[in-house]
Parts: sequence; structure tokens; C-alpha cells
Amino acid sequence: MNDKVLDLLMRLGVLPPSTVEEIKQKIKPGTDTLEFLIKNGYLEEEKFLQLLHRNFGLKIAKELTVEDLDEELIKRIPPDLIQNYKAIPLKMENGVLQVLTPNPFNTQALNSLKFLLKASKVQPIVVPLSLIEKLLEELKEKEERIVTELAEEVEEGEVEALSIEEDENINWQEVVRAAETQTPIIKLVNYILLQGVKRGASDIHIEPQEKALLVRFRIDGILRIFQRLPVKMKDAVVARIKIMANLDISERRKPQDGRIRVTIHGKKIDFRVSTLSTIYGEKVVLRIQEAEKYLNFTLEDLGFESDNLFLFRHYIWQPWGMVLVVGPTGSGKTTTLYTALQERNSPEVNIMTAEDPVEVAIPGINQVQINERIGLTFAAVLRAFLRQDPDIILVGEIRDLETAEIAIRAALTGHLVFSTLHTSDAPSTTTRLVDMGVEPFLVGTAVNLVVAQRLVRRLCPNCKLNAREVYPEEYYRDLEEQVKNAIRRVMENLQRWLAKEKNPERKKQLIDALKQYQELYSKGLEIYTENPNGCEHCNNTGYKGRMAVHELLEVTDNVKKLILKGANAEEIKLEAIKEGMRTLYEDGLVKIGKGLTSIEEIKRVLVT
Repeated sequence: MNDKVLDLLMRLGVLPPSTVEEIKQKIKPGTDTLEFLIKNGYLEEEKFLQLLHRNFGLKIAKELTVEDLDEELIKRIPPDLIQNYKAIPLKMENGVLQVLTPNPFNTQALNSLKFLLKASKVQPIVVPLSLIEKLLEELKEKEERIVTELAEEVEEGEVEALSIEEDENINWQEVVRAAETQTPIIKLVNYILLQGVKRGASDIHIEPQEKALLVRFRIDGILRIFQRLPVKMKDAVVARIKIMANLDISERRKPQDGRIRVTIHGKKIDFRVSTLSTIYGEKVVLRIQEAEKYLNFTLEDLGFESDNLFLFRHYIWQPWGMVLVVGPTGSGKTTTLYTALQERNSPEVNIMTAEDPVEVAIPGINQVQINERIGLTFAAVLRAFLRQDPDIILVGEIRDLETAEIAIRAALTGHLVFSTLHTSDAPSTTTRLVDMGVEPFLVGTAVNLVVAQRLVRRLCPNCKLNAREVYPEEYYRDLEEQVKNAIRRVMENLQRWLAKEKNPERKKQLIDALKQYQELYSKGLEIYTENPNGCEHCNNTGYKGRMAVHELLEVTDNVKKLILKGANAEEIKLEAIKEGMRTLYEDGLVKIGKGLTSIEEIKRVLVT
């Protein structure tokens, strides 16, 4: 983008070639070119605006206020995106979206707004940089003012009505009625939920502290402060969320779990709610789940390298056996399992799931919500499932020996069973089942595949830096060699699959995939690292979005023998590596070779 703008200005005679070369040396990756030129005196803004009007016929606007903007359009765009792109939607008529921007050559910004607002065409209207910055500042202040005003409105008269004290004689019906009817509290909580969704958060944390109520959003795996609210509001906000999630508002000592389902801009959004008592009051965490995202994923979208994708797909299409997906909370296990179920979902297959909670309702699948208070445990539901003629069973989590034994028995009696465990890697999963009390011969016979996964942040495509220019030469060469070794392992696995594949279509897919990795290995290696200063696109973090890294343990005959003789996780790992398994770290190295993430991020997540 930088080079295109500079070359254009040079061709139009605005900047001489010598100045363009000087600018290219000075400008940092991720910096907006026009902003740099104007603020550093290389370009007179007024002359530039005249040039755009004269040469490109672009409309120029110099006098606008926040009141001239379409508030409903702006509400549909994440605030961070507007601030980062310095592009504001003005209005839309007959599918044509008018966008205010100081840089009409920023096609990424224009296309993003076009896509989000579902416009058929975008018409850039050029405004001075100073004006766009003024409008952006006013929009930011307006947003902050909304939260402050809502908080003040609640403080003035409604906190007392909703305040929950440790009082056995408190009239809970009055508290519930107040929380259900007080408009400012409703507005404030709705606003927090809306902003969490718009900013792409995976979780919202509402945390009472000694002198404030802290609201934080987890974005791309990192928690960021969204707002500090007056501490007096803590009970009112928690009470409102509990009412929305159908939780017991009078119970403040025990943890509770619930669910809120809302529609935001036409999309169904689920919030998984968890409450926990702390020394300053109840903390609430809401996990944001967008049902449509789960339903639109395919296995190709999950970040599997080609060899792992073929292996995973092979086992989810087996008639019986067990496929386990393991990793810590928030590592994408549910997404992987739901995507596998979506691939197998058809009228000919009876799929039944036992979940706690049911995270997303999938058409065509029979889903059961676990409720331990009435005895509806995983084990009880599984027993019932076996009388319901299932083909595929999903057990949300194997938590105890009873559940593990019933799931394994199902896998051994002609059913395909999917489930999850909280283990650190794939090899330790088999030993964990044995430690729970499952007989080793049952583990070795029933389990077909174990998938361990983690989520790592993607490098920002706009500002990532070439690692060769950043790392010391020796360090770079060592990393490059590690990356090549990991890619070589992928190619070896693909060649093994190719040697035994009989289906012509799958054979062609394997050949195409192998060619891509061979090209990457021989001449296409792209190693990058994050820009420590980031850019507007990534909110100055150097990263934008997340993806999964995987470790797939196939329970081969040799691995089965090790399980039967009681081998430890390290012995199983060594054998699996010998037979082609790549560790989580090695899978991360392949993604580093593709320029998708950095060695720093892989080490941060995997702690090698």
C-alpha cells in the first residue's frame, strides 16, 4: 500500500524520486503513508485534496460534524475498526455506501466497510486528516460518555433499590422486580454485551474490586480493560445478568452456571454465564458464542496442516471407535468437535450429544443438556443413548471413571464416540485414562485418535516484520532449520498417505498438497515476527485473530502395545514421533514457515 501511494504521487509530479526513496527508508511498517507525508511536511494537505478532485473526480468534504453521520450505520461497525482505519461510514443510498476517509487508496478499509454493511458499491469522500481525527475523537468521547452517563444514571437512584446485602430477611422478590424494570441497568448491561460482540471478544469478565467494578474483554486470547465502573454498581449489574441467565439471584455464595441467548444485528449470540464469589463480591464471566460461526465452519477452516487434516478426516469417518480432542479451556475443542459433527451430519446418521452446557443448537442433531441436580449426569445420559440406536455419540467431557467406561464400551460396540479431556498433550491422554481406572487394553482397543490443540495469535498482515531483518543471523538460521525440519515431516507423512491411497480424487488432493509444501520448503519460506509497535489495524498489538496448532496421536499397533504394557506418556510420545506425529511445537513451526505466526507467540503459548 505504501509503495503504491508513493509511486502514484511520484508519477503525478507531486514528489521527486529522490524524496520518495528518502521516505521509503524512513517510514515504518504499518504506518499510514498519507498521514506520515502530511504530518512530516512532505505533502501539503490542501494541494493533495485538489489533486484528488482534479485527477480522480473524487468528492471533497471539509465541514462535517458528528451529527451529520448515520448513527445506525456506525453502530453496525466495531469501534476499533473505525478508529484503526480512520474511515467512517457517512450514509447509504440504494446500496451505495459513502465513506469518509483521508486516504481513498486504502482499499482494505473501504472493502471491509462494504462487506460489513453489505453495500453493493463504495464511494469514498475525501476529508482532511485533521477533520477525520476530530470526528473519530468525538465518536470515541460519545461512546465513553454513554457508559459514564448510564453509570451515573444508575448511581443517582437505582443502586440502592438493587443493592444486595448479606441480609437473611431481604425481600428477593423486590430485588428481582427492580432489576427487571430499571431501564439504566438494562441499558448498561446490554451495552457491555453488545460491545463485547462488536469488538470480537471471546469472553467478558465483570470483576468487583475494592474501589471499582472492572469490565474486561478477552480479545485474541489477551484480556484488555474495557471500562471501570463505580463499585456501588457491582450488585446491580450482577443481579441483572443473573436474571437474564435464569440464575438464582438470592444465592451469592455458591458458583452458578447459566446461559443468555440474544440476537444482535440479526445474528444469534449465546453467552455462557459463570458466577463465582470473591472477597469483593461475585465475579461474572460470560463466554461469547456465535451459533452461526460454528455452523459455517468446515474442517479446512480449522488450521489443520494437510497431513493432519487427512488423518483427522479418516478417523471421523470410521464406523466405530473413539476420537478425543484435548487441551485447556478456551483452546477451541468445541469448535473442532462441532465441525466434525457438521461434516458427518446427514439424514442417514443418528447423532446424539451429551453436553454441559449445550453450546450451540445444531439442526439435525439430538442434543441433551446435562443436569446433575436431577441426576442427569454424563453417565446416565450415555446409558440412555445406547438404547436410542445412535451412530455417533458426542460426550461433552469425560470427567470420571464411570463416564469413561461407558463411552469406551460404546466405542467398542459399533459406535463412533467423540469426547474431550483436559490434558496437556496427546500422548498423556492415554495414560490419563489409565490413571482414571480404565483398563489399558480397553484404552488401546477403543481409542483411534487423540487430537491435542492450542490457539495462537496470527501476525497482523499489515505490519508484520521480516524476521531476517530483526533476529541475529545465527538465531535466524537456527530457526529456519527447525522450520524446514517440521515442513519435511509434513511432506513425509503426505508421501506415506499417498503410497496407500486408492481413491483417485483423494490421491489428487494429496499430490496437490505435497506440491505446496515442497514449494514452501525449497523457495517459499516466509518467517516474520510481530511489529512491537503494531499498527491501527491490529490495535497496536502486532497480532490480529487466532488459529489452532495441532498434535495428532494415531493409536497404531505399536502405540497400542505400549499402552497395554503400561508405558508412560514420554515412551508413547517417542514412538508416536517415530511413526510420524508432529508435536504442537513442530506444528507451530510449520505455521511460522508460512508467515502466519511468530516464534515468540509459539513459545508464549506452548512454553517449550
